[in-house]
Amino acid sequence: MDEHLLEMEMKKCITLDGQLAPGIVGGIHSSNLHLQLESVSKVAQLLRSKTLSADILLQAVVDSGLLPNVINMLSSPDAALGSEASSIILNITLGTSQQTSAAVSAGAIPKLVAASACEVEAVAHNALLALGNIAGDSEELRNTLLEKRAYRPALEILADPSKHSAKVVDASAWMMESCAAPGTLVKYQSILTCIREAIPILCKFIQQKNKPKPLAAVVKALRHMCFSSKAFNMIFDGGIVPRLVQFCTSKNDGLREGALLLMVRLASGGEMLLQSLLDNDVIQSLQICITNYAQSRRPGCLIASSIAKATPLRAEALVESSVLPLLTRIVADQEEELKARNEAMTALFYLAQKGAINHRFFNLLVEADCVEACCGALGCTDWGIIPKAVETIESLIHTRWSGAEDARERLKDSDGVDLLRDVWLEGRESEWTESESETAHLLLRTYFPESSKPPRV
Repeated sequence: MDEHLLEMEMKKCITLDGQLAPGIVGGIHSSNLHLQLESVSKVAQLLRSKTLSADILLQAVVDSGLLPNVINMLSSPDAALGSEASSIILNITLGTSQQTSAAVSAGAIPKLVAASACEVEAVAHNALLALGNIAGDSEELRNTLLEKRAYRPALEILADPSKHSAKVVDASAWMMESCAAPGTLVKYQSILTCIREAIPILCKFIQQKNKPKPLAAVVKALRHMCFSSKAFNMIFDGGIVPRLVQFCTSKNDGLREGALLLMVRLASGGEMLLQSLLDNDVIQSLQICITNYAQSRRPGCLIASSIAKATPLRAEALVESSVLPLLTRIVADQEEELKARNEAMTALFYLAQKGAINHRFFNLLVEADCVEACCGALGCTDWGIIPKAVETIESLIHTRWSGAEDARERLKDSDGVDLLRDVWLEGRESEWTESESETAHLLLRTYFPESSKPPRV
């Protein structure tokens, strides 16, 4: 049909006052399957056509009182009728919270759960997406969905993805991501039940050879679930750490970022998890992803800072690696994202703290141009970086060790003396951090007394 004629035909389905045409309403109420299919198809086509404002069209469907009828059609043995009905409900859940709530009040959740297992791909796909939309609409609706354990069809699909189409698997993974999204009002017991049921299946899915898109959604779902020691232990027991480390170097941005952010959580979840990351060569993967993917530098540096903060033995693996010069370069790069610079500086700060016990840390830091990097950080506009840079410089030049004089010379050659003076003087006039100002002045008085005097008025 000509596009103009189609538009005219679609407009006939809506009255001047924004209601569904009586013929359509009557057709859906009819017991005649042909009339039902014709009317439901017109509504579904109307919603897909974007002929009128989506808000007007969706509200017209809600106001018509037809939602219970359309929802019941989800279980129709007629594949075409079920497909069109699922398309309508999916569009409703893409509307406002009030419209989505109207669908839920009309009994959508149990019917969508049943439809998720439908052998007709379009019905199952639309039903899973609609459930995901309900979970993502509001915490109140997510609680309702979790209490009804409406995520179970998605888990059943992910437990054996080979039996389902790629579209259905993608929708299931995304639905689990929506169900696991963080929220302050989500009922604790409901999300705990979901976590207990979901984590083993999601871990098994990650271990299998699945496509990047659903893998990224599943990894993100696990990250959202990773907020308790029990969840940490379940994920560790799921045996996915080797796969997550592999994903760190994936060319798929979503999968790589998701794996890095999940490992950030795991790295803070205890010594056992951190050691597992190290045992699976996470440092080598960090070197690859930090070098090749600019958007991965911040989470990569977050993992590095967790390793640097750990025991001296674990931190030694980082300070002796090729990641160390990457960290100093990120800190020194004025064009680098501030958040990445901050996390890289945090890692250097923790490594410098280890140097007080093991001076080999100091040697490796100085050789990797840590002093020069800290000088670059002193000129940064992010006041979160400067205190750590000052304290790292203090460790390197103020501790008694064989390379302290070399560190001080490097500081002078990098304009670090003038930059420390700026920190001292600005700190005197600001409340942002008196401690760093005092430390900067102490270093100036001790090693560079000519720069420690107040400016002349």
